[in-house]
Amino acid sequence: MIKKYLFMAIAIISLFINTPSSLINTIVYSIGVIPLAILLGDFTSDFSQYVGEKRGGLVAATIGNLPELMMSMWSISFGMISMVKSALVGSIISNMLLVLGISIFFGGIRYKEQRFNRLIARTNFNMLLLAMSAMVILASLNHYSKLSSQVMFNISLKISVVLICVYLLGLVFSLYTHSNLFVISEIKEETITKAGKKKRNMIILGIIACSIILFLISEKLVFNVKELITNYNLSEQFIGIIFIPILGNIGENFSAIICATKNKVNMSLEIAIGSSIQIALFVTPLLIISSYFLGMQMNFVFTNYQIIMSSIAIAMSFFVFQDGKTYWLEGAILIAIYLMITMGYYYLA
Repeated sequence: MIKKYLFMAIAIISLFINTPSSLINTIVYSIGVIPLAILLGDFTSDFSQYVGEKRGGLVAATIGNLPELMMSMWSISFGMISMVKSALVGSIISNMLLVLGISIFFGGIRYKEQRFNRLIARTNFNMLLLAMSAMVILASLNHYSKLSSQVMFNISLKISVVLICVYLLGLVFSLYTHSNLFVISEIKEETITKAGKKKRNMIILGIIACSIILFLISEKLVFNVKELITNYNLSEQFIGIIFIPILGNIGENFSAIICATKNKVNMSLEIAIGSSIQIALFVTPLLIISSYFLGMQMNFVFTNYQIIMSSIAIAMSFFVFQDGKTYWLEGAILIAIYLMITMGYYYLA
């Protein structure tokens, strides 16, 4: 509890620090975001004991994506569309390769073999392939047609609505109509005591408080990142693919790794892959729709390199998880692929 109050205090203090240097401000606000992201990870981990691992993983992925969603919205309002797109692709690559790689590696060192529900993995990868299909279709249409940017934006809006609908249908499928197929662990039905209800309500209030503070810090952070890019002639795309995904997802990433080391590999997969699905089918379409109301035009057209790298990340992760068990070497392979992709992105950007 003391740690939670300390982290919250650090985040609040960072709100009132403002120096003439955009570099120092970026560092300060980044330090403010990190404890908030970790706090959100802790709160959602505690909350999962009330709702189960499947729903707990979904909540962890959703709350864990809040920092990135807020930073992306502010980035769009500042006109940094390319950085937002890179951040979204970076999140998918980071979750599928780096986070899962580290989780499998350390989990595999502690346990010789880790098994998980293959149906969950297969269903999740089907959802990711749907998102990849949308990216490929829009990129092909943009390349082979002579449609204006306005038309491409209108098409992107319509596809965004379709993807959000499919994402919601997927939640209904896994949480309600076919929830019996996605049982991760049996949870004994117990009456929540008065003290338990109080603790649950405190967790919810903590999540709300962190989200509000995070919204305020995100605006300051993104503004100073914009100044930093201008002053130091940095690449928006490289900062997007490295900086925002790692900073924004640090809480859920930490939770996924800890779950794997405790042999809760199903929940680890649910957090990491579920987060990627949410980024691809919900957050990205939501940002495209939001850009319309922010007076910007962010479409669903990504670069060939971004599509290829995302495809490699999803394909390699699928090959690792198709047999229902993992070993530490497979984690090392995923980490190696992530390092190669980021190095290639550095020289490309």
